[in-house]
Amino acid sequence: MLYLLGDKMLGAVGLHYAQMDADAVVVLIKDGVYLDTQTVQDKKIYAIDEDVKRRGMEGRLKDKAEIVGYDKLVDLVFDHKVANFV
Repeated sequence: MLYLLGDKMLGAVGLHYAQMDADAVVVLIKDGVYLDTQTVQDKKIYAIDEDVKRRGMEGRLKDKAEIVGYDKLVDLVFDHKVANFV
């Protein structure tokens, strides 16, 4: 399942669910780029480059998430069921 995390409060709930999902793929958008993804380090994590840059999070996320554009997000949405925590 694809976990779309775009809010700090709801995103924390999404991270909890992703942690329990063996096939979880996590995408950080909007303020979700502020989330501490340490609990899901074994999952594939993406972050939207535009949101990362706007919030000055490039340095913090460069080793924790693959920075991608919205084109990759569209591909991920078509390839997975989506749980939305925006």
